[in-house]
Amino acid sequence: MMKKQSGFSLIELVIVIVILGLLAATAIPRFLNVTEEAENASLDGVAGGLSTAVGFVRAQWEVDGRRNTSVILDGTSVALDTRFGFPIGIDNSTDVTTMTDESCQAVFNSILQSAPRNVLSTEDARKQRYTVRVINGVGGSATAIDGTVVNGIDLCVYHQVASLALNANTGIPNPNPDLNTAGANGITYNPGTGQVLSFSNN
Repeated sequence: MMKKQSGFSLIELVIVIVILGLLAATAIPRFLNVTEEAENASLDGVAGGLSTAVGFVRAQWEVDGRRNTSVILDGTSVALDTRFGFPIGIDNSTDVTTMTDESCQAVFNSILQSAPRNVLSTEDARKQRYTVRVINGVGGSATAIDGTVVNGIDLCVYHQVASLALNANTGIPNPNPDLNTAGANGITYNPGTGQVLSFSNN
């Protein structure tokens, strides 16, 4: 005896295809947005780690009796501005109003355990996660431990490379990113107040 084989009718197949199309249309935008959400989560994680490390440096400065020009954090000497107690890099001749790109990079690399790959904002950033630069005088003012007000504090800015436009030939961000660069995400660190903030210009 021959068995009658049955399969899907054309109408049933069309209905399944329509349903799959509708599911794909609603799911694809969610998956496209996952990358951006992951980058934001990574940025917030690094900002949180940097903020915690800054707090550890300040606490060690307090424990050491204040006024010291550096503290040892995980075997690394971290320079401080003795008026505030927050990290300024590894060079004791720097203070919160004379920060450089290099001193901002030294803060990032010396106080974070396993700091993300980073370069100065004027260097090839193609295989890096962050660029580093200082923006002079935009950090506002802060009151030192002796009560004096210090104005014109510099601000360290760490831009997420994934959010920057890089020159195709050199890998250098174009334009050099600042706080208002369209589409740029990053972290700011104020060495006069110890404040660490993440930002997004999307």
